[in-house]
Amino acid sequence: MAMRLPNRILDTLNALFQIVVARGSRKFGEGDTSLSEGLANDWRVNNFDLLRLLAALQVAVVHGMGVLKPTGYCAHLLGAGLDRFPGVPIFFVISGVLISKSYERSDSLRDYLRNRCLRIFPGLWICLVVSVAVILALGVGSLGRITTPDWLLWWARQMSIFQGFKPAFLKPLSTGLNGSLWTIPVELEFYIVLPALYGILRLRRRLGNIHLLAIALASLAVKLLIFNGHPTDGQARAYSLLGVTLAPYMWMFLVGVSIQRNWSTVRGWLVGRAHWWGLGYLLLCVAAGWLRVGTGGNNMSPVYLLPLAGLIVSLAMSAPQLSGRILRHHDVSYGLYLYHMLVINLLVGLAAPPGWASFAAAIIVSLGLAALSWTLIEKPYLTGKRGSLRAVSDGSSVSVAYARRP
Repeated sequence: MAMRLPNRILDTLNALFQIVVARGSRKFGEGDTSLSEGLANDWRVNNFDLLRLLAALQVAVVHGMGVLKPTGYCAHLLGAGLDRFPGVPIFFVISGVLISKSYERSDSLRDYLRNRCLRIFPGLWICLVVSVAVILALGVGSLGRITTPDWLLWWARQMSIFQGFKPAFLKPLSTGLNGSLWTIPVELEFYIVLPALYGILRLRRRLGNIHLLAIALASLAVKLLIFNGHPTDGQARAYSLLGVTLAPYMWMFLVGVSIQRNWSTVRGWLVGRAHWWGLGYLLLCVAAGWLRVGTGGNNMSPVYLLPLAGLIVSLAMSAPQLSGRILRHHDVSYGLYLYHMLVINLLVGLAAPPGWASFAAAIIVSLGLAALSWTLIEKPYLTGKRGSLRAVSDGSSVSVAYARRP
């Protein structure tokens, strides 16, 4: 768990941030000026850890159902329900909220980047070691021809920010070895671009909304072009590469950023109102079902994403002690996201029969690995984070944002 900074240091940092903002400029993000204790507590006690876990579980269940194919009415009903709550867009919105908050709380850009690396890379690198173990368990013969340059290039990309790269020797695995990791580079790009946005746009509290809206609309236009356009053969490759960058997903992230930056304005519409947001989203889904309009999954329409974002943040801030009571500050969402596809592919490679038994085994084993990852890897490294308030879950993806720790 992230260490709590002494109150004196916090007071000093907040005072310095207020002075900088008052002068009309800021080096590191926007300060939380004139916040009441109630507003501050919103970022100290909330349900974002639990919501991230549910989002990761949605991804794992959908992937497990797609590959291991449990059947029957329950499977159909579960799939239809989960389709209305796609985990990846939820991760991106939560990241926007928490990562922007984390950046504004950071004492320096170096501390911000250090915290983000501690959140992502230790768990990711151990997952790479486990991936090699899965390859050995499946048998090297089940893969394509492996050359030393291809192996080293794959290893280097997995350890950096190019996890979406699929080398030729993994192509015999129909689902890829760990295809869900394509979101990790997107999340890392969010981390890198956010300080640039704050610096270039000189964002201040309740200022810069028009600029953020313009960038979000540009990202949404890219998304529509990539996923709804009709590229030529020459454009298809470029569209495919652009589709696994932050470009078509930045608008989702900025929805979260905008909610956080305008929190004092929107708070009254969200805190303690999750039941109304849930009812509204349910009615929207029912109406869309009648009209046979899908959510779009990871390529979600703003018609769905905006009310879903409101629902997610409202859930995070309604009965905010719920997450701590259920999870006891054990955040296994990132580990679940990292390991579930490795487990699924291992079961497929070992000829596990399709059905509910294999599906349940995949989810249970994935949760077990996630718990080990949190206890042995993630939590110890997160104690080294600097400038992180215990109550402010500050981020990640996939994860995605950890405060006591994102």
